[in-house]
Amino acid sequence: MYRSAAAKLLLALILICSLPITSAAQDTVLMDGESIFLTTGEAWTFDQGYVLTIKSVNQRTNEVWLELSLDGMILREGIFRERDTLVYSRDTEILNITLDTVYSSPSGELVTFTPVYQYLDPQLPAPEVRDGQEQDESNGSQANSSGDDILPMPGYGMFQTLATIALVGLTGLAVHRKR
Repeated sequence: MYRSAAAKLLLALILICSLPITSAAQDTVLMDGESIFLTTGEAWTFDQGYVLTIKSVNQRTNEVWLELSLDGMILREGIFRERDTLVYSRDTEILNITLDTVYSSPSGELVTFTPVYQYLDPQLPAPEVRDGQEQDESNGSQANSSGDDILPMPGYGMFQTLATIALVGLTGLAVHRKR
């Protein structure tokens, strides 16, 4: 009876440990509800190379012509108003950008986007995070001077580690009982 239960548990642990770990990478948040401020003609470069550009602003209606591109290819473009959201996804959501406020003056326009979310695009290489990396306001790359925002690396998580330890322990126990 114990041997049958141990064999079933062992089989379950082996199956759990063999699950693909890449599914966790799809939920990796690269930008979590942050704010972006751009003037007409400026662009914000996200991690993984996505670029949001303000093509023009209609001061009379507070409408903004936005363009989202990757490697020079336009992915989405359109006219947006305050509180409109630009969402880009492939198999999963990659970008979720809310146009918050349009400020106009005789000298130009300032557009604020908040909240802004970017999730890891599994079809593109993961962004590199280096120790001491500083925010570059001109191109919008992620900051990481304190090390607090380090992205999780693919590999074994806590669950997989504990399951492996349990598997090894049960295997040792089963071998010990046979003797």
